[in-house]
Amino acid sequence: MIGFSEHYDEPYIETLVVKTDLNGQILWTREYGTPADDIGRCIAITDDGLALLLSRVEASGDARLMATLVDEQGRLVWQNNYGKYSNYSPWTAVYSGGAFVIAGQCMTDKKYLQASLLKIDLEGRLLWERDFGGESFDGAMDIIETSDYNLLSTGYSWIEDHEFLWVAVLDPNGKTLWQKEIGKADSLSLEGRAAAETGDGYLVAVTASDFSGVGYLVKLDLAGELIEETRLSEKFPAALSIQRDGGEFIVLLSYVTVSEEGFGLVRIGDRGEILDERSFEVNSFEPHSFTRISSGRFLVVGTISDDDFGRQAFWMSVEF
Repeated sequence: MIGFSEHYDEPYIETLVVKTDLNGQILWTREYGTPADDIGRCIAITDDGLALLLSRVEASGDARLMATLVDEQGRLVWQNNYGKYSNYSPWTAVYSGGAFVIAGQCMTDKKYLQASLLKIDLEGRLLWERDFGGESFDGAMDIIETSDYNLLSTGYSWIEDHEFLWVAVLDPNGKTLWQKEIGKADSLSLEGRAAAETGDGYLVAVTASDFSGVGYLVKLDLAGELIEETRLSEKFPAALSIQRDGGEFIVLLSYVTVSEEGFGLVRIGDRGEILDERSFEVNSFEPHSFTRISSGRFLVVGTISDDDFGRQAFWMSVEF
């Protein structure tokens, strides 16, 4: 798990990494960073257990992208800064083809926030960097490797004051095979949070909003054409992540009502149909991500507010 810890003296914010066993017991915790503020954002694991930690490093009014490679015990292998632009925010990363691909956003020379994709190898060399978007705000919030070894990224693109779902497929060399902006200017704003590959296309977990947010699912074919849209219950204001569970998919959602807080899980079929849903009430809990531990068992990670200690890292396993 990756996040950040705050201190009363410099450096004020450090990237925090926690490794647990499958029962949630802590194996080790470590902090990484620089003299600036280092905010851990995402993590990618190689087949042999190396971990790439991605952080947003804030200093002097700018934010750089920092990548830190560590071994299974958290020992530093190398640490580098990346990006030819400014104001980087990494959102997620994937280990693909012996290298890492990082999705996020940055401020380009156009002075607009653009979707950003970078690929670096195991030695820390930059292989390519791409940015996407127009004259507004754009972001890449997830990236996955597909079964044919291409890369699928999803996020959002603002066009003429409206937010569209953005989806793109790239080959391993960073060449765009196709990209789509999905939605209608007179309908809900759509923000792609996470994606998964199905047998005949892709599922995208989306946060849709008008005056308030709601979890949303989009099914696309292999060419990115819209097949089906599913709006989830109003009690789920945001879709956060998606994981495969056998031949089905589980979506993590935030869950807030007038009197309850916690998270929701929704089980989705291969065609995007809802099979089951459940709410888990956890007071003062803000979910961020989750992972599959075993069939029907998931570890949910986030932050919880405590009257004595303030905001704390929190994780719990659930069966669904």
